Order: sequence, then C-alpha cells, then structure tokens
Amino acid sequence: MVLAEPPADVVTTLDVAPVAAPREEVRRAPWRRTERAAEAALIAIAVAATAVGIIVRFTGPRALWLDEALTVNISRLPLPRLFDALRHDGSPPGYYLLLHYWMGLFGTGTRAVRALPAVLSVLTLGVAWRLGNAVGGRRVGAILVVVLACNPFALRYGTENRMYAFVMLLAAGVLLAVVRTLQHPSLRRLLCLGLLSGLLLLAHYWAIYLVGALAAVLLGASWRGPVRSNARMALLAVAAGGLLFLPWAPSFVFQALHTGTPWATPINTSLFLWTLGEFAGWERRLGAALFAAYCCTLGLVLVAVALRWSRRGRRVADVVGWRRPVPGSRFVLPTAAVFVITLALALVGGLVAHSAFAFRYASVVLPALVLLVALGIAAVDRTRLGRTAGSAVLAAVAVLGTVTGAEQVNAQRTQAIQVATAIANGARPGDVVAYCPDQLGPAVSRLLPDRLLTQITFPRFDDPQRINWVDYGQVNAAANPGVFANEVLSMAAGHQIWLVWEAGYRTFGRDCEQIRDAMEVARPNVTEAVTSDPRQFYEHESVVRFAP
Repeated sequence: MVLAEPPADVVTTLDVAPVAAPREEVRRAPWRRTERAAEAALIAIAVAATAVGIIVRFTGPRALWLDEALTVNISRLPLPRLFDALRHDGSPPGYYLLLHYWMGLFGTGTRAVRALPAVLSVLTLGVAWRLGNAVGGRRVGAILVVVLACNPFALRYGTENRMYAFVMLLAAGVLLAVVRTLQHPSLRRLLCLGLLSGLLLLAHYWAIYLVGALAAVLLGASWRGPVRSNARMALLAVAAGGLLFLPWAPSFVFQALHTGTPWATPINTSLFLWTLGEFAGWERRLGAALFAAYCCTLGLVLVAVALRWSRRGRRVADVVGWRRPVPGSRFVLPTAAVFVITLALALVGGLVAHSAFAFRYASVVLPALVLLVALGIAAVDRTRLGRTAGSAVLAAVAVLGTVTGAEQVNAQRTQAIQVATAIANGARPGDVVAYCPDQLGPAVSRLLPDRLLTQITFPRFDDPQRINWVDYGQVNAAANPGVFANEVLSMAAGHQIWLVWEAGYRTFGRDCEQIRDAMEVARPNVTEAVTSDPRQFYEHESVVRFAP
C-alpha cells in the first residue's frame, strides 16, 4: 500500500529541526549569562564609585585658603558694601549673592560655606542626567552622570567655596536648555535658556566666551540645516539673557581697566591640551590613565561620526559594528565646536587683554567635555565588543576619576591652621601681626582668636580680611618695604611682632625678605615659629616672632 504524502503544511516528526541548533544555543547560554553577570558587576563598580564621588564632595581640608576665605569675607558684607568690595576684587556678583544668603541661614563656618558648592555640584548631576537623556537616551544620561560624578575637576571644585561649582551647574543647564530648544522650542524653554545664560554671565567672566561659542554654533545652525528656525529662537534667547548683565556692566568695565590676575601666568596656546589634562587630574598618579581614557573616548566618538560622511567610511563603520549612528551623534560636532571655540575665544581674549589664566576658569566648558566623553563610551557600546566593553570603560573611568579626585580633595590647600595656632599660643594683647604679601591675610586672620591684636598688610596697610586688587601690580612696584617695616616697629613698641611672610609672590620681588631683614636688625631676638612647607601645602608661609 502506498501512503499518500502529507500536505506541505503538515509537520511530521521528520520535519523537526536538527538538534544542532539547541546544542549551539546551550553552548552560547553560559557565555551570555557570564557576559550579563560581568556587565552587572561593572555597572555596580561604576555606581559605587559614583556614590563615593558624591560623598567626597562633602569632605575636604579643615581650613579655607586665600580665595575661599576672601569669598566669605566679601559675601558676609551688607549688599551695598558687597558690591563695592567686588569692584575692587574683580569678580561678578552671582555666587557672592548666593553665598550671602546661604551664610545667613547656615553660618560662616568652614563646613557650612563648603556645603554650598557641594550641594550645587550634586544638583549638577541631576541636570547631567536630563542632558544626556535628551542628547542620546537613558543609557547616555546614566553614563554622563557617572562620568561627571567621578570627574576629578568637578570633585575638586565641589569642595571649594568658590563660584566654579555654580558655574558648572549653570553651564550644564544652558546646554540642556539649548538642546531642548533645538528639539522642541517652547516659551518656557526659551525663558529658561535666556535666564540661565544671563546668570552664567553673572557667575564668571569666562562665561562670555562660552556664550560667544554658543552664539557662533547657533548662528551656523540657523543659516542652514534642519533646525534653522529653532536655532534662531535659541540664539535670540541667549542674546536676551545678556540683558541681565547690563546693570553690572559699569563695574565690569572698571574691573577690566583696573583689576586682573597679576599672580597668575600669561595665557598661551597650550591652553587646549592643559585644560583637558587638568580636567582629568593628570598630575596625580592615576590621572594620566584617566587622561588617556578621556582622549580615547573623545577620539572614538569623533571617528564614529566622521565615518558616516562617506560610503567608504560607512563600510568601515559596518565592520566595526556601527551600522547605525552612535547615540547622540548629531550633537557630537556642535558640542565639540562649543568646547574648542570657547577656549579659542579665551585664548584670543587673553592675548589681546594681556590677562593671565588659571585652569579653574575653564570650568565653563567642563559639562561639554564630559558630555563628549559620555558619548564616546556610548560609542563603545555599539562596537562588536558590545555593552560589556562600554561598561568596562565606564567602570575604569569612574574608578580612576574618583581615586584621582579624592587625592585632590584631600590635598592640603593652606598652612593657615599651623600659622594661626602658633600665633594664638604665643600672642598677647597689643601684639602686631604683619602679613607680606597681603594675600596671606584672609586665610590666617579668619582663624585668629578675638583678642586685642593689631593686624596689618603689605603694601597698602589694609585690613587682612580682604585684598584690594585695583592696580595691584603698580601699587606693589611702588611700595617701600623699609617704610612698612618702620611703621610696624613703631606700632609694636613694647609688644611682639608676628611676621607672616613668604617669598616668591609675583610683582613683589624681594620686598618681603627686605621687611624681615629690616625688622631683624631692629629686633635681633628672633624666633622661627612656623617654617614654610611647600611640599605639603599649596598655600604655604613662614611665621617669624620678634620679641619686644
């Protein structure tokens, strides 16, 4: 008997798939489980490093150094005097006003005033989450939070009572407002963009360069491209935000003409490389490895974007695994342009104005840089190595950054505690404390006890709590150390003199050494109370006691 063939749609036992496929699946399953476990472990490491980074922001040395103490002394003044003091200091008022009201609530102690930048730095992480999510999705948002939380530069200035944590918060907010406006403009987003731009200008003068870079990028996007109309609205909002700066403009002009940074080194073309290095903390033991990781991720995301420009490049991208654009790829070049143009404008402005440079000024572009690093790590996810490789890079960046940042945070910033302790233990009412240069006054005078001590600074004979930076270099050049020494000797008749001094400050030459020598001739009974220790302290000084 001949059996009829079953219909084509009927499945017989002979039609069952061969057993090779299940065996292959069985062989792959353990590897996939291992891969998922490895990725989970790496993510846990990154999360733990992030938690440590947040905690580290609320730690730090016990004493405020010059800039921090000076900021407190200005911010605690009544508002009319605060604005006048800032004219002689050279800074805009944004952070000082915020600190003024913060101290009204929490006091002027070291922990209290440093809690403000720590809180601002933590708030920046929330803005970073929204920024990364808007640019490339939840994965990019999470990566950006980890990278920023563990960045050594952000950690360092999250523990310092200065405006730089505030600047980073506002800069991240401006980038987020620009991205959201380009995606879906609304009146609320435009108002936020304008307000944040204006506040950023009132927080630090380098914001002028960042706003200029944003304007240049938005101007290019408004000229051609798919978001022309949105870019024009964003550009108008940024310009409108500049109106908030106008009331402070006369003070800014006065400061530009009469104040500056005579203590710093002139700006030069190494600005770009050194800024990236300072952001990674490359002067520390593990900072060099973090710097290399930053450079690799930045190069990777730029290559990933560049490969999409040609057919041959897209073939290479297919081989690597980038068959689709990496997350946030359309924002890579504009963000890189903002970073480069900001520093280029700062370089040109510094050369034209003959102004000096400190790397902390570049805090305005840190959010742009860490966004590029986060996009670079997301680009690793899209390679054939997969998300496990991306998570490994993220964990490495988090651990290296947290360790390097913790080293920077715990580094001793001032020798003021030793100096103030030595003076307080030996001083008597009527003694004179003299500071040369005056930059040593704010940190030490803050710690001295309330007793009948006369404190005076060289060269202006001013109160040590504040520094008058107006025409600073010219005043120092015209000062007479012999006259200052004689004045101190006459003031301290019958009393001890405590000279807090340090050599090597720019624009002072050998003035402080001459003051010490002149006092020693008049009072040869000299005791070295504290010896300067530049290896341990960033701000270091000596204390010499001259007996009556």
